[in-house]
Amino acid sequence: MKRSTLFTFLYLALGVCLTAIAFGYPNLPSGLQTSLLISAGVSYIACIFNPSWRERTIRFYRSRNSSVILSSLVIGFTIIGMIWEILSQNWAMEAFLGAFSRLIIVLGFAENIVIIRQVNSEH
Repeated sequence: MKRSTLFTFLYLALGVCLTAIAFGYPNLPSGLQTSLLISAGVSYIACIFNPSWRERTIRFYRSRNSSVILSSLVIGFTIIGMIWEILSQNWAMEAFLGAFSRLIIVLGFAENIVIIRQVNSEH
């Protein structure tokens, strides 16, 4: 059996939080609620397939000398976009929840950085 990692539990926790937020606030706009539920679903799927996906990713990066620059740029631009959205909407709750739904992107690329560093340290 493939073992779970910290990121498996982080995907699960993110999915639970997004689902609780989507169902806990009945007055959310339907588009925002749909976005939260889709992100929660993607988080649950990532939680289920994380161990096998992680093994395939490690095998992929072992054949290459990879850099973390692209993953770091994606995380940086995603966080800057989230902050921009929150500030442009004057700290509205909907802006926070919309930004919160994009944390799955940050979490996925953070795991990618951890995998790349693990593989690069083996060499």
